[in-house]
Amino acid sequence: MRTGTKNQGGLTRWTWTLALVQLLIVAMYAYGAIAYLTTEAEYFPEQSPPGWAWPAVIAVGVGFIPALLCLAVALPKLNSSGLRADRRRWVGLAVASSLTGLMLLVMVTPPGWELFDWYVS
Repeated sequence: MRTGTKNQGGLTRWTWTLALVQLLIVAMYAYGAIAYLTTEAEYFPEQSPPGWAWPAVIAVGVGFIPALLCLAVALPKLNSSGLRADRRRWVGLAVASSLTGLMLLVMVTPPGWELFDWYVS
């Protein structure tokens, strides 16, 4: 019985860690999009991103890699009956995964490519 409790605690910890990593990536990407749209978009492509935008550069440049990995791990977890039993954890992971999926969809649109081009070039 104790191993089940320990496993449940480990599952909870990893579920929240996975959700937080996804939310961090999405927040960094959103920060980059907002920074681009509100400050420097009119100077594109003559001016590179400001130095304070390094989190956005990371998220825009390579954020799709950890985002895809997180989704690959999260989707099977969302299907598990053990996680569905705890509604709060399931909803938290589902929201984080949905936002990650939305971010990945934005990345493949023309505005997403323009943002990528500005931050990475």
